[in-house]
Amino acid sequence: MHIVELQYSKDAAAKVVATMRRWLDNGKAQPTIRYALMSTATVLHVDFELEAEAYAFAQAFGGTVLR
Repeated sequence: MHIVELQYSKDAAAKVVATMRRWLDNGKAQPTIRYALMSTATVLHVDFELEAEAYAFAQAFGGTVLR
């Protein structure tokens, strides 16, 4: 599993997630998405089976591949 971590302000999270969903739908990727709400940010972990998908997603949305 290849995990991409992203952090966004609470205000931006809903718009960013909608954009991510379209990106994922267009690429036919089916990752698992987990999130945590913090006091000032939303942290997303998006789990991909394919490493190439994880890196492409991280690059598109300013995330970091954790493993």
